[in-house]
Formats: sequence, structure tokens, C-alpha cells
Amino acid sequence: MVRHIERVIAENCGEALDLDDDLARELALAVADFMEQHHDSGSYVDSGYLVMLASRALSSIGQRQAAHRMLVFGSGLVRPAEWEFTGGREVWTLDLRRISIRESAMLEIVFFNSLNIVLASIAEVWEQTSGRGVLGLRHICATASALLGGGKGVTALADEIKIRCRAKLDMVREERGWQFVPDVVNLDL
Repeated sequence: MVRHIERVIAENCGEALDLDDDLARELALAVADFMEQHHDSGSYVDSGYLVMLASRALSSIGQRQAAHRMLVFGSGLVRPAEWEFTGGREVWTLDLRRISIRESAMLEIVFFNSLNIVLASIAEVWEQTSGRGVLGLRHICATASALLGGGKGVTALADEIKIRCRAKLDMVREERGWQFVPDVVNLDL
């Protein structure tokens, strides 16, 4: 279990993880110990729950960026993909529906703040290409509709989400010294 937790942390945190091997092992041991104390040792542990525990553990030791990356990649919020239209450029899809708090409680400001955190957390995926790549947005119209509570303006808000993603990635380009900004594409079309 400890080796599995170490592997999950390493795979999802990437370069954001600033721990030596001993500290990473201690962290995995702590998560495994918590799971053993609070769950049957022979029971199945949901991977989403494991990701949440590991993220909390990382945050508790000051590894905030790694904790965000753990949630973003470990939860399936962001995934690599291949699309013919990109001409071989690296594509990462962002499932906007997974950012939703609850449809009845969605607030635009919370959504856009969360979106900025996600985009900052995944920026390193385009580091080797100096920003060349594609961010594909999934469920953008459904998310816009949920934010508005249905009705008019869904297309305008979906466009605004796309514009805000592009603006945040442009800020990341400046911070990281990239030559390019990843294209932002609506995958719902």
C-alpha cells in the first residue's frame, strides 16, 4: 500500500513535488497509517479518496502546489488526449464539469478562481514545448448553463470561460518565459 501511495503521489505531482525520497516515504506511510486506522485493512479504497488524503497530507506539510496538482491530475480533472485537428501538438483536456461545486451553489467567482488555480497547476505540461500545445475544454456549455441557472447567455458565458482560460495561460506564458500560448479549444462543438 505504501509503495502504491508513493507511486500515486509521484505520478500526479510531477515537478511540483519538492520532497526527498525519505520525506515522500514518510508521507506515504502517514496516509497508509490513516487508512489502516479508519478503514478495514482488507477493504477496497476508492482512488478518489486516496487522492484526497494524499493531497491533504501534502498541503499539511507546506506542499501546496503539489497538493493542487495531486487533486487536478489524480481526480481526472485534467487528462492527456489525442485529437486529429491539433496536428500532433500535445493536448490536455480539462473537464469543467468537475470544477462545479454543486449546481445549486455554483458561484461565478468561485468557479473562475478555481479555474485559475487549475491552469496554474497544470502549466508545467507545456514547459518542454515552451507553451506550444492545446487545452481542450470539455462540458463548457453545461458548466456555463449551470453557472447561469439555465436560460439565456450560455453561449456568451462559454465564450467568456474560453477567453479567461486563454488570458490565464497568457499570464503563465509571461511568468515562465514561453514563446507560445497553448490554444484553447471548446471540445463540445
